[in-house]
Amino acid sequence: MREIDWDGLRADLTARKAKAIDEMPALVERFTREAEAVGAKVYRAVDAEEARRIVTAICRAKKAKLVVKSKSMATEEIGLTDHLESQGIHAVETDLGEWIIQLAGERPSHLIAPAIHKTREEVAQLFSKVVGHPVADDIASLVAVARKELRQSFIDADIGITGGNALIADTGTLMLVTNEGNADLATTLPAVHIAVVGIEKIVPTIDDAVAIVKLLARSGTGQKITSYTQFITGPSRSADIELKAQIGVHGPKELHFVLLDNGRTAMRDDPFARDALSCIRCGACSNVCPSYQEVGGHLFGHIYTGPIGLVVSPWHHGIDSVAHEQSLCMGCNACDTVCPVGIPLASLITDVRAKAVERTGMSWAKRLFLRQWSTPDRIDRLTGWLATFQNPLRRNGNVRLPFGTLAQQKSLPAVADNPLHYRAREITQSNPTTPRVRVAMFPSCIIDHFLPGAGYAAARVLQAMGAEVHVVEGRRCCGLPQLNSGDRATAIAMAKAAIESLERISGDRIVIPSSSCAITIAQDYARILAEEPPWADRARRLADRVTAFTPYAASLLRERSLRGRILALRATYHDACQSANVLGIHQDPRTLLREIAGVEIVEMAESAVCCGFGGSFSFDYPEVANRVLERKLSNIDATGVDLVIADNPGCLTHLRGAMDAREKTTRVRHIAEVLWESLSTAS
Repeated sequence: MREIDWDGLRADLTARKAKAIDEMPALVERFTREAEAVGAKVYRAVDAEEARRIVTAICRAKKAKLVVKSKSMATEEIGLTDHLESQGIHAVETDLGEWIIQLAGERPSHLIAPAIHKTREEVAQLFSKVVGHPVADDIASLVAVARKELRQSFIDADIGITGGNALIADTGTLMLVTNEGNADLATTLPAVHIAVVGIEKIVPTIDDAVAIVKLLARSGTGQKITSYTQFITGPSRSADIELKAQIGVHGPKELHFVLLDNGRTAMRDDPFARDALSCIRCGACSNVCPSYQEVGGHLFGHIYTGPIGLVVSPWHHGIDSVAHEQSLCMGCNACDTVCPVGIPLASLITDVRAKAVERTGMSWAKRLFLRQWSTPDRIDRLTGWLATFQNPLRRNGNVRLPFGTLAQQKSLPAVADNPLHYRAREITQSNPTTPRVRVAMFPSCIIDHFLPGAGYAAARVLQAMGAEVHVVEGRRCCGLPQLNSGDRATAIAMAKAAIESLERISGDRIVIPSSSCAITIAQDYARILAEEPPWADRARRLADRVTAFTPYAASLLRERSLRGRILALRATYHDACQSANVLGIHQDPRTLLREIAGVEIVEMAESAVCCGFGGSFSFDYPEVANRVLERKLSNIDATGVDLVIADNPGCLTHLRGAMDAREKTTRVRHIAEVLWESLSTAS
């Protein structure tokens, strides 16, 4: 990626795909016309059943007994292989990974590496059964077996079936991008070629198709380009004898396109889901997803796996296909950062979650908690109860659970004796007499009730930078827990209440010492209120005033240098996934710590990879969260430091609880606490 203009190419491809989706009905007509003009036959399938029926009819018309298939997620989507077998037509998967899982009776676990869940030893055992003798478990030997066993199938096949990476409307051309060469054989040796392709794959010109090629392999497999890129326009033909066209020279005499809808038109009509039609099936979102890496594609998704699978599956197979699987997303937004067409996957997954919760509901305990954590008065009442019951289990600011998987993973944060809003007047009385800016600090409910020290420090740091600070609405929750849990109705009600409250507040900016809450107010409110334009407009106006603490403090530092007492600290910095992946914060916190406090930063591996908190995720799936957490703790340990700094309350409570449960001495602090320690003790 460093060799190319990633941002430029990504923006270009995103714009091209968005335009193609806008023009999709016209492009379908245009492609049909141009493909038929060069001798292909084009069929339109409204759903999976019709697509299977069309392919089966072609096979029967040709009296086909054997078909060879190259890798195709569209044919997986419609269950074509099993259907053909049920009709007495033997279908052989010729992609190495697809052949492996076909022999194993399984389904793909990754969009581009179907058998990534298999070890070479397992594949050797599988192949030994096929060939009837032991097979060595080195990969070269396994590939040799596949090559030998599959080669005759290509020669004997009556029909070759493929998918397509793009269809070019300008010329009626099919583009196929592969690595193994099996697609070249499947589209060359059999007399008939059938391509089953989703209608979202149609693009206007060859330039649009090439734009896909530039990013597909780099995003999917880290290659500059795949081994084979085919452009097929009509059946094989030649006019070398007297300029008279002859069909079927060195390739198929017939080319059939099955254009698959199966929910795609409905997706296009949805103002948000339509973005997912831009997907080029690179699988990059799975490659960076912490949950997927732990549980694999057979759990994370349906037929389409990974984050994109959670988004598209309801449109192809109904909401029940991922009604429970969608909750495996921890909302780290890593998928958004690597998508070569800029699909807002994390937001789309929360939309799916809301629909899933409507369908399946949620546990009574979770629903009860979210209901109680919905208004300032209810939050005060609930934290009061928690404060009363936590005392027997409280130690060093944490609550240690006596049993359960969660207890092994982490301790819980104790409710503070004095929430931050109790100190609002004290903070106001410390304001500078001649402020540079006037700031309203919305602390967030977690900061207010569980980490008031971090909120106080954030306010005092801003004051030291010349800001007049007023703590506002300290008891209010932004609605993020409800939004992340799929309780969309309550989240919308809380958003409206927060907008009404915060838009009355004066001040140059509203600063939030929780990046997740800042993102919720600045980005999510307008999205979830989109169907109510007046509210969406109010949300956007409010968003213009909202900022997270870290980038705002860094902007003040750039305007006026500030130095506190040099702290003799070696620390590592955990880039909270929301801060890094949504707000793009990376250098700002390091600059603040070095320039103000002289902190030596020892970088950890995977600093921006999720710690496993994910809001309620760590409570819903403690085993999975703990595996992600252990990886983070291992990376922290490898730095050799005893201090971890972060800027997001969820990460702070999760990491502190993890250290406490494991009786580690490593401290975890909010960046504002470290900065204020330096500034408050400066001579």
